[in-house]
Amino acid sequence: MSSVRKSFRLPTAQLGPDTVAIVTGAAEGLGKGFAECLLKKGAKGVCLSDINEPKGQETLRQLVAEFGQDRVMFVKCDVTSDSDMEATFSKTIEKFGRVNVMVNNAGLANEREPEICYNVNIMGLTRGTFTAIKYMSPDNGGNGGKIINIASMAGLWPIYLMPVYSASKHAVIGFTKSLAADPQFASKGITFSILCPGFVNTRIQEKARPQESDLRKMMKLQARLGVIEISQVQDAFLQLLLDESWSGKVMLVSKQDGIKSAL
Repeated sequence: MSSVRKSFRLPTAQLGPDTVAIVTGAAEGLGKGFAECLLKKGAKGVCLSDINEPKGQETLRQLVAEFGQDRVMFVKCDVTSDSDMEATFSKTIEKFGRVNVMVNNAGLANEREPEICYNVNIMGLTRGTFTAIKYMSPDNGGNGGKIINIASMAGLWPIYLMPVYSASKHAVIGFTKSLAADPQFASKGITFSILCPGFVNTRIQEKARPQESDLRKMMKLQARLGVIEISQVQDAFLQLLLDESWSGKVMLVSKQDGIKSAL
């Protein structure tokens, strides 16, 4: 693992005026945070995609109030559904004309029902990635783009308290690095990056339904490794998005290490 370490810092560059992004799992938490910073950095348009329509509409109202209705939209999307994913892209292109940034953020932790976890974290992300490739490809009228897949610190090391979740995030890293190594995508102007946050102050562990004894152990692990805020993950995300040197790489952002390359 690389020893390169960077402090949390907000990139000063702006996004191009034609930047149009889809963010899955954007109703709350990290996904909402990614959508906010895309808009603040000048994206032409952002599609909030989430299965939770009431929460998604609430977030839409908040962002419309700050950035205007011409720059943000919401589409209800179950990432395990081919038709929902296709509809998300077609509606985004209908409103904004293109998609050139895809943020596969939707994910969950569910140790008691592994199939649900894998369907969302692996198959949902795979579906989002391949659909993005389709619409970014010059063969389909696209002009390339960036695909950022959200993994986790749990995808870099074994987390024995959450083996199902950890396995799903290891899969995200292997899948994305394999695509990044394929020269056909570089020739089409499509790049891939992976963001691996450490423990973040969100509700994902709360929703994981761990055994009470495991929850206590998880809290101790969090206390030892530290918890970062969504704003710090936003800073790392923007570096992945704006700094071309991160293309094809894995970025870890954590309390202990700040921002550093991994694998």
